[in-house]
Amino acid sequence: MDFYEVLGVRRNASAAEIRRAYQKQARRLHPDLNPGDPVAAERFRVVSRAFEVLSDPQRRAQHDRGEAPVPPAPVAEVGFAGFDFSTEVRVERAGFHEIFQGVLHPSAEGPVAGEDLQQGTRVTFEECLQGTRRRVHVMRFDACPACEGRGVLALRPRPCPACEGRGELRSSRGRMVFTRPCRDCAGTGVLGRQPCPRCEGEGRVMQSEWLDMQIPAGVGDGSVVRLTGWGNAGRRGGPPGDFVLSVEVEPHPRFRREGDDLFCEVPITIAEAALGAHVEVPTLEGPVTIGMPPGTQTGQRFRLRKRGMPRREGAGAEPGRGDLYVEVRVWVPSVTDDESRRLLEEFARKSPRVPREEMAVATNSGARPAAVKA
Repeated sequence: MDFYEVLGVRRNASAAEIRRAYQKQARRLHPDLNPGDPVAAERFRVVSRAFEVLSDPQRRAQHDRGEAPVPPAPVAEVGFAGFDFSTEVRVERAGFHEIFQGVLHPSAEGPVAGEDLQQGTRVTFEECLQGTRRRVHVMRFDACPACEGRGVLALRPRPCPACEGRGELRSSRGRMVFTRPCRDCAGTGVLGRQPCPRCEGEGRVMQSEWLDMQIPAGVGDGSVVRLTGWGNAGRRGGPPGDFVLSVEVEPHPRFRREGDDLFCEVPITIAEAALGAHVEVPTLEGPVTIGMPPGTQTGQRFRLRKRGMPRREGAGAEPGRGDLYVEVRVWVPSVTDDESRRLLEEFARKSPRVPREEMAVATNSGARPAAVKA
């Protein structure tokens, strides 16, 4: 669109000629003078756009180069207050960035929730059985004592100096006059408060603090203990965050944990496995003796009820403890003397059964498995 043609001026027209041409057409096409006429309203919009571009030297040069000017974004909070055709401009001249500054870049005036804080700690396997305590040092934002977390201090009401008590600021762009709410007084025209100088309007200040954390029995590796409301205080009276303590459990040299159950391996001799025996096995509370029947095999498990980890309360878990599973490993000694070798050979003759026979699988062809050299 040729904006010179829209205003009916020459391309080398002066700024005064462009202004006069715009005033002439604006008086003729203004919507207040043509109520209910959509054609006049559209023509007025185009004329206003042409004057906006050609009255700005930078945008005019961009238009002369054939570059399409970027249309301004519509903003609902900025009011159009009409035109000023007087010789003396009575309001402050401002660019569109300044006119729409409070809308395009709104300031966060309301409460904002505080952030969660997180730290980690290590506990031993045995501490998980009874629970333990940890004292942790925390640097966190707390509610400002000067303003009680509100971020502002009350003052005796007085007219807002920024808007002179009107509650709005007036700015001009060319001959167009805009109004926008005053940010200093939130559009009320009265100042009854001021930002707290101690917290700079945040409503919170940094402080150092020690927290005593109770770690419950039954925690596992990666568990968290949460203190509600002990994170950072919220901005301007917002709700505080939480403090979260992440727990890392040191591995145990003997026990393996799966949920609330524990597993441990116990070696036994060939004689104990064949004849049966009473064997001492470890638990978290100390060793206990269990009976193993004759013929106990490697991998066989024995269950000790309620010898595992305590179940944490909550999440529908039933109170109590898990179980301890003892896994048997038959220990085979090295034969280093002739007498032991003779006894084992005699035992083999009296017990000719070979357990590998149970692994044989019959095939349709009847072919025998090929021998593999070890």
